[in-house]
Amino acid sequence: MGHVVVSATFYNAVDYARWVSGELPEEKVRKVRVEALVDTGATYPALPEDLIEQLGLTFLREVEGEVAGGTTKLRLYGLVIVEIEDRIAGCPVIARPRGTSPVIGVVALEQMGYRIDPTTGKLIKGLPLMLVLRGKELSIK
Repeated sequence: MGHVVVSATFYNAVDYARWVSGELPEEKVRKVRVEALVDTGATYPALPEDLIEQLGLTFLREVEGEVAGGTTKLRLYGLVIVEIEDRIAGCPVIARPRGTSPVIGVVALEQMGYRIDPTTGKLIKGLPLMLVLRGKELSIK
């Protein structure tokens, strides 16, 4: 199976929420449209630092994480809304060096209900995962 690349839009989550509530016009929402590598081995999405700056994301904290070369400190920013086709997910992002490819990790994929077909290497739609506690759906009010 080769690399899976998708068109995705990353939005500043605060701007997105203000737009949805009618407080901000759509053209003022900070967003970037990218071709992103889908990586089911990555937890969070990751964006190059220049795109994080363009989105105006806030630095949240450093976290320890595993990368191909071992364990390292990663810079966590947030929050973003990730959109692929007609589905969205909200989560923090990891900073990558300028000039590297954006990555979509498993957290966003699962929120949107996407999975990768291992035989074709294509992204396919499924149902978003639901949180169930003791046989009851958890509702947030």
